[in-house]
Amino acid sequence: GCHAIESRVLGPSYKEVAAKYAGQKDAEATVTAHIKSGGVGRWGQIPMPAQAQLSDADAKALAAWVLRGGK
Repeated sequence: GCHAIESRVLGPSYKEVAAKYAGQKDAEATVTAHIKSGGVGRWGQIPMPAQAQLSDADAKALAAWVLRGGK
């Protein structure tokens, strides 16, 4: 409920995230870490809760999907 593919909800759209990290060779590792640790301040002041319960493999798969713009 916090993200959508093409439009902002509480957080950025997946397309915005993909565009921000496009061309960065460490993008998948960075987004994976952000998913697992959560945070605030990268996209505004609404905190993203940590998803520490995800396995590293699941978080990496989710990051790859986000970096494809939710496709």
